[in-house]
Amino acid sequence: MAIGRIKDDTLKDGTCVRDYLHVLDLASGHLLALDALSLESTIFDNCPNEARYKAYNLGKGRGMSVLQIVEAMRKATGFSYKRGDVPDLTADPPLAEKELGFKAPQPLEVMCRDLWNWQTKNPNGYA
Repeated sequence: MAIGRIKDDTLKDGTCVRDYLHVLDLASGHLLALDALSLESTIFDNCPNEARYKAYNLGKGRGMSVLQIVEAMRKATGFSYKRGDVPDLTADPPLAEKELGFKAPQPLEVMCRDLWNWQTKNPNGYA
């Protein structure tokens, strides 16, 4: 963009790409990771030391443009939103899928609807 690394023609619709994930899908991935820590699990057997850790990308593995999320939020809320700035934030989830069985089935429309439902019921967040 500003420094010339990303050209507008590489973006879907001229807006930046994100890997939007429903909070329930994220929670599911966390539960799968906790299950992988069980003593009978073999997921960490190939770790180079006994620390038993791995980094997993939780996401759909396919990005949606900021314009797509703006439109989905407009439909979910009835309000208009502004565009974003970072070119592409898309997860790379194959390892989480292969080893943990992680999937992110919630579509963008459901994510926006549920976000708006939570936000309207909790206007000050968890406070």
